Amino acid sequence: MPLQKGLHPTDQTAVSPDSFRLTVTIEGANGKERDISQLVTSMTVYESIFQQALIAEFNIADAVSLFEDLNISGNEKIVSVVRKQNDKNSPPVDIQNDWHILDIPIYGKPKPDIATYRIRCVTSFGLVSKFRRISSALSGTSIDIIEELYRQTGITIDKKETQTLGTMKFIPPKLTYSDAIENILQKSMTPNGSPLFTYQVFHDSAFVLNSYNKMITSDILDNYVQGYFYTQESQSEGSFEEKRLRILESSSNIGFSPYKSMKNGSYVTRTHKLDVSNKTYEVIDFNAYDDKVPLIDGDASDLVWNRNFNISGVGPNTLKETSTIFINQNSLSMAETGDLNYHQFGAYKEATKRSVYSNLEQLEHSIKLYGDSRLSPGSIVNLNFPKTGQVEGSGRENDEFLSGRYLIVSSTHSFDASGYFTQIKVRRDSVHKR
Repeated sequence: MPLQKGLHPTDQTAVSPDSFRLTVTIEGANGKERDISQLVTSMTVYESIFQQALIAEFNIADAVSLFEDLNISGNEKIVSVVRKQNDKNSPPVDIQNDWHILDIPIYGKPKPDIATYRIRCVTSFGLVSKFRRISSALSGTSIDIIEELYRQTGITIDKKETQTLGTMKFIPPKLTYSDAIENILQKSMTPNGSPLFTYQVFHDSAFVLNSYNKMITSDILDNYVQGYFYTQESQSEGSFEEKRLRILESSSNIGFSPYKSMKNGSYVTRTHKLDVSNKTYEVIDFNAYDDKVPLIDGDASDLVWNRNFNISGVGPNTLKETSTIFINQNSLSMAETGDLNYHQFGAYKEATKRSVYSNLEQLEHSIKLYGDSRLSPGSIVNLNFPKTGQVEGSGRENDEFLSGRYLIVSSTHSFDASGYFTQIKVRRDSVHKR
C-alpha cells in the first residue's frame, strides 16, 4: 500500500490540501525491481534557483531485508510518483521523478529485525553533469551556450529569458558540464544587469533558464495569509482553499545591515577596468540610487538603506569604494566576427549584478504551507502578515512593512504520515516606497 493521506477512495481527489499518495519503486544493479512504497516512511524533495538539479531524501524502515535482497550499493535507480490535487479547480496530477543514489548517510538497526536508513538521491542530470566533461569550444550568446550544454546532456531547457549582453567564445579546460554551466552563468547578465539562473523544478521536472528580472516581474502565483482561525465548513471546497492559502509557520531573517550590504556591493561599487587590447585603464563608479537596479516592486520599491543617511560624512552619497571590482578586458576580442563581445559590457554592468545578489539578502522568510507542487523557485507569492498584537476579525489590518510580493528562492516538499507540506524560502530585495 502506498504512503498516502486524505485522498477520496474512488476518484483520488483530495479531501484536504495536505492530501497525497506516494508510490516508490527501486531497481537494483542486479536487475531486480521492487515496489517499496510500504517501506518508505517519508520523502523530502529540495529545489532552488541556486541548484541545477533536484535532490531527494527517502527515509526507509526495512523489515524485509531489502538491502540484502537487492544488494544495495549506490547503483540503484528509484522512481517516485506523487498524486496530488493542488487546488479544487484543477484535477489531481501525477508527478513522476527518476532518482539516482548519491549516498546513504544514515543507517541503523534499532531492533534486530528492522533496519532504518536514509537514501539521498539526485535526478539523472545532476549525476551526468558532474561526471561528463566538455572539451569542445562553443560560441554565441551565453544563453545559446547554456542551451547547447544542456542539449549535449540530453536536456531541453525551458528558456524564460532570451536577452543577454554580448557574445563570447567559450573554451572550457576539461570542465564538467555542471561546472561549465556555472562558469557561463558567472559571466552572464541581461541588459539591465540581472543575473541568470538555471534550475530544475519539482512540479513537472522541467529544467529552467531564467533571469532575476523575469522572475520579479512575473505574475503572482497566489496570495497567502497568516492567521489562526478557519471560517469555512470542514472538508468543503471552501475549507480546502482557505487552508491551502494559510501560512502555517513563519520565521524570518531581517538582515537590514548597512555594514554587510555596503561591503557586498548593494549600494556603491567602484570598478577598475584594464583593457589589455588597447592598454587603457578606467575607473567606473556605480551608485544604486542613480543607476537603475532591478527591484521586486519596480518604482514602488526603495532600497533598504535610506539615501539621506549620513553620519560624519559616511553615507551612500559620499562613499565610492566600499565594494571594488577588478576586470581585465579585451574589447577587441572576436572583432573579426563583427559581434559585440561580452567584455565590452561587463565592466559597466557587473556592479549592477553584484548589487542584485547583495540586495537579495536583505529580507528573508521561511514559510510553511500546505503542500503545493506549483510552489517552485523563481515564482512570486504575495504574503499577508497581520499587524502585531491584532486579533483576527473584520477589522484586521496587514503589517504593510512585511507584507507584499516575495520571490521564492527555494522549496522543500515533505511527504510523510502527517501529510504533504511545502516549506518555501522567500526573499525581497527592497522595502516599500517610503
